[in-house]
Amino acid sequence: MNERPTHVIRNDAMRSVTPLDVRFAAADTPHRAVDCVACGTTADAEPVLDVPVLVAPHAKLTLARCARCASLVYDPPGIRDFSDLGANRALFARFYAEVAGGVWETIWPVLAAGRAGSLLDVGCGFGFAVDFWQRSRRGEAVGVELADYGAAGASALGVTIHSELLEHCEALRGRRFDLVYASEVIEHVEAPAAFAALLARRVADDGVLVLTTPAAEFIVPEHRGPTLLAALAPGFHGFLLSARALEQLLRDAGFEHVLVRRFHERQVAWASRRPLPVELDNPRMRGACFDYMTARLDTLDAASPVALGYAYRLLRDSTNTGRLVEAHALLQRLRDAVQRAHGPTAIDLDAVVDGYAKAQSLDDVGAIGPFFLPGYFHFAGALAQHVDRDYRRALACYHAAAETSRSAARVGIVLFGEAASVHWPARIAHAVLALALGDDAGAVTLAELATHGRTLAAEHAFTTVDARKIEELLPGVAEELVVRGRSQAAALVARAYASHVEREYGVDPSGIEAMQRLVANDAQHCPADPVFAAWFAALDRFCSPPTTDAGRQALIAFADAAERIVGPHAARARTLAAKARKAVQPPAFSFEMSFNLSPPR
Repeated sequence: MNERPTHVIRNDAMRSVTPLDVRFAAADTPHRAVDCVACGTTADAEPVLDVPVLVAPHAKLTLARCARCASLVYDPPGIRDFSDLGANRALFARFYAEVAGGVWETIWPVLAAGRAGSLLDVGCGFGFAVDFWQRSRRGEAVGVELADYGAAGASALGVTIHSELLEHCEALRGRRFDLVYASEVIEHVEAPAAFAALLARRVADDGVLVLTTPAAEFIVPEHRGPTLLAALAPGFHGFLLSARALEQLLRDAGFEHVLVRRFHERQVAWASRRPLPVELDNPRMRGACFDYMTARLDTLDAASPVALGYAYRLLRDSTNTGRLVEAHALLQRLRDAVQRAHGPTAIDLDAVVDGYAKAQSLDDVGAIGPFFLPGYFHFAGALAQHVDRDYRRALACYHAAAETSRSAARVGIVLFGEAASVHWPARIAHAVLALALGDDAGAVTLAELATHGRTLAAEHAFTTVDARKIEELLPGVAEELVVRGRSQAAALVARAYASHVEREYGVDPSGIEAMQRLVANDAQHCPADPVFAAWFAALDRFCSPPTTDAGRQALIAFADAAERIVGPHAARARTLAAKARKAVQPPAFSFEMSFNLSPPR
């Protein structure tokens, strides 16, 4: 058995491969015979995409779908070892501790198994789950990890991690555990069925095996960007299992009860010989993770990479879950620790933006400060806005987050996927706050979002924005700008929104008939707000001097059509119909606010 390391990110060797290098196959691409390691057969396979190997010389691989089990396998086959990466090992261990290794992402699948007892974590990375399990007194925990950051984690956290293959580990020979966990490992092995059988032998009779792995079903053209490239990890992932192939592997390994669930790009499987008590929606799981990270911070040197990593993850997760008071207290603590570890320039916005712009490698970024700075700036901006009401500081932080995320993606998108993920959120937050403060330049950013937010590009950190996000945001902003009498900014946003809908759905939504066609379509192919563009077009015609009967009739015609709309968009249509009718009634028209552009109180 040959278990491979869990993570494949590296320094400069991966810089030349980006999401733009992923080429999905045309529908008429000839099929080919492929040896599928997932189901153990040679089967007809449909080419899905071509992509270069992440490391030089970047040979081209074809990912093909097995006709028998629907798993995706690389052709030609071959899985590189971690030693092929040649990274600065100490620097990579620091990178892993500060930002790359998941804490919540690692912990929750074993918590969802709904039981305590002994835990074996195979491919445990830095050892976060092992440490959590022991410190939360759920039972004994031990890890297995071949990569160097496993030894670094064992030393930093004081946990037991064996740096050898599971089947060769004398300390674990013959032992069985209540939970056996292998997160993002099986896609690195050469024989997945044998690996599943190996793990099964370590599971107690009434125990649970937990596996996570990228989902074959995620690999579609709609899922572009860093997450797609990370799931593919060409040259380091040998295959991506389909849900049914993963379930079959576990049943063949002797488990009668198997549950497989997909969470975006990741699928998680729980397997047992007895009925499974899986708890996917238990809110106590998140609380247990928060408690663990909070308590762990008190045991570590605050300026160490491990402590900085815990503090950043806690800041991120607290902010994202609305725990702003806790996040705000943590922000000051983290700011002080970063300055102690890296000096005052490590959180100086201008200095960091300039440093990232010049960075060419992981080493360069690490010399500036901790590896999480783009995300740190984004969350610092949110807290400055929503807690401190320091809007100037918030704008500066959002700007720094957007700029550093773009630079980090240029250095290496496979490394800095988390940094890239804050690019558009930071720009959107900056734009909306700027508009609230009276700066119409924010409308230019939102128009760019509508025009380019769906396009994969280096200048946008190789990230895109979900169409629904654009469709839920822009109409409300434009409406509020109308309320405030900022007609030019409103028109810029509204017209960009209409153009977005036309590109996404093939219909110019500004006319009444187009609006009616959109709302009549299946909900799967209808914008989040199919009524707004027609309302704004009629309003724009009415307000453009000189006001004419034609403009008045346009608003009335819109109202008549909107009031006849039924279904999920009826309430929105009635609201805009009422505004249209109010506009044509003297004296001057007015509107109720539908989107809060005011700074939070």
